[in-house]
Amino acid sequence: MNFTSISPDNGDNYSIFDLSLKGGYFFMDNVTVGLNLGYQKLDDFTISTFGLFGRYYYKGKFFGGTGFNVIKYENQDSQTSIPFELGYAAFITENIAVEPSLNLGIAEDNTSFGLRVGFSLYLNR
Repeated sequence: MNFTSISPDNGDNYSIFDLSLKGGYFFMDNVTVGLNLGYQKLDDFTISTFGLFGRYYYKGKFFGGTGFNVIKYENQDSQTSIPFELGYAAFITENIAVEPSLNLGIAEDNTSFGLRVGFSLYLNR
């Protein structure tokens, strides 16, 4: 979850609310597949995301993944994107990890690159 309030020098203030949820299942050692859902609200404009992802874990901590997303912009056609990620699962308890990762997203009309830090709960680890 993320909330950002932006005050540009040359324009009106605006806010961004972002809620993302990702859940997967280890169907074999070190390989997981799952679903992700996302919702963003930029003032009065909304973006919804639905997608599938896969991740491979090396030595149980380093991971790489990719997926396929459908992104629906309010009052516009949907578009697709392909996300890529490389990261590390730093376990702070037996089942909870802090996961910093580098992310690359390739969509129909843009490319994004960023750093993400997430928290993950691993059940039946």
